Amino acid sequence: MTPGNATQPDLNATRSQVLVVDDDRLIRTLIREFLTREGYEVVTVENCREALEVLEEEKHEFKFLVTDWELPDGSGIDLIRHVRHVVSTHYMYIVMATSHGNRENLTQALNAGADDFLAKPIDRGELVARMRSGQRILALETRLTHLANSDLLTGLPTRRVFEDMVAKEWSRSRRYRLPLSCVIFDIDYFKRINDVHGHASGDQVLREVGRIFADSVRKSDIICRYGGEEFCAVLPETSSTQACIWAENLRKRIAETEIILDSAVVNVTTSFGVAEAMAEMEELDDLVEVADQCLLEAKQKGRNQVVSFNKLQDSVSNSASGHLDFVFGGAVSSDAMTPVVSTVTPDSSVIEISQFFLNYRIPSAPVVDDEGNLVGIVSEKDLMSVASRPNPHEITIAEVMRKNLICYPPNIPLSVVWEFLNRVSIRTVLITENGKTLGILSRQSILRWLANTTWKQSDTPSDLPCDAGNTSSKRLELAAKLLAETSRQLTNDVEVRSEDEHAAMVIGTVSKMQDLMTDLLEAVRGDSGAGAMSLGATLNTVDF
Repeated sequence: MTPGNATQPDLNATRSQVLVVDDDRLIRTLIREFLTREGYEVVTVENCREALEVLEEEKHEFKFLVTDWELPDGSGIDLIRHVRHVVSTHYMYIVMATSHGNRENLTQALNAGADDFLAKPIDRGELVARMRSGQRILALETRLTHLANSDLLTGLPTRRVFEDMVAKEWSRSRRYRLPLSCVIFDIDYFKRINDVHGHASGDQVLREVGRIFADSVRKSDIICRYGGEEFCAVLPETSSTQACIWAENLRKRIAETEIILDSAVVNVTTSFGVAEAMAEMEELDDLVEVADQCLLEAKQKGRNQVVSFNKLQDSVSNSASGHLDFVFGGAVSSDAMTPVVSTVTPDSSVIEISQFFLNYRIPSAPVVDDEGNLVGIVSEKDLMSVASRPNPHEITIAEVMRKNLICYPPNIPLSVVWEFLNRVSIRTVLITENGKTLGILSRQSILRWLANTTWKQSDTPSDLPCDAGNTSSKRLELAAKLLAETSRQLTNDVEVRSEDEHAAMVIGTVSKMQDLMTDLLEAVRGDSGAGAMSLGATLNTVDF
């Protein structure tokens, strides 16, 4: 045979990994030798157990599986079924190699999930030909997968693929308490490009921005074309400050790039919204929504800039609204917040706090250090995430608490927090001062404040006659009866519960009494505007 006719390695097979499973050492050696010459990376094992162990190793990404029918601890049929049900990250081409080459066995192997059949004794030419056939099928499968998972215009991952990948990263971030940031940006005045230069030019701009975007991220970052002229990135193990720096660099790079169109050369600018996962964000959608609100703020403030969550809070604080001034008057966040009556320490165990939550029906609590400074917050969901570990009594709250908290000072206008909670799906924020937790402000507490103040002043049309004194008396009578009943229940609980339980026992009762005291005060002083925090001094003087 002349050198020109010598068999050349299959270049398409280079670096494709093959797992060979056979209990015959000679067969394993022959297959390894044949396929190694063709450019494949071959790993051999002799039974099902070893095969399953190797398949679970992250360093491997097998494209092919060549397995014998009869194995010492099972059958190739069982192994094939397992692979088809468990290995789902990519398609694996499976060849069944056996001396049982009758039609019945062939049908059984194909039904189990095999792609091809190889008769023993192994012939090199036949083996290589079948592997090349599988290589063509895998190449087609890879191409179809890429087309299905990629945006046709920019080549970036589709939103569906993005959301699947981000869901895994969100879980990892929550499990290991790692920072995670989301960046959303879009092209400023993109409609003008389509109107002036045509939609084909608009597509060119999208492709160029997508290329710059893809070139600016790490391998660990998850990106996509989110829709229209909007793009999104989730940056693992990245704080909001780091994400803002990255976003600002990307914004400048896009702005400095001259995009050559068929009829002109243009520069485009972009607006960015940045948000980091916070303790109050229960779902991934909460993080994306806050980033989207920051993007909206960037566009409203003039475009071509980066707005983070902190800037979003500042911008809401500076937004004047005559209507909100009328509704909330001079009320501040401390007027409507629910004071914190229970905290936990970082060195408390998961079991201790779980029992505490169960006994007294508390869904969450701030975590404070020895000096009383706020260091995090822990909820039932956080405890659930580690409840199944082997030694939960050895796991401290410091390991599961969430540290990134959304906090407001007590003197910030109540309208600011109200507007923020209306813009995002977050339900609660903490009120803090000098590192100390004063209370919790939620949608419910703001609605309660409105119900006890503004709404009570306008619940009766001004053009209709009303016996205001009678209505006030009814409210006063009802609130007084409920307060007396709650007080009797508390007295009974004190008598039947142990002294060790007294401190935590009153938490729910005090909150309920605070609401009732608010009703009592509003019934006799409806225009006072007093909120929950304003009742602190009053509650301290009440003899329960």
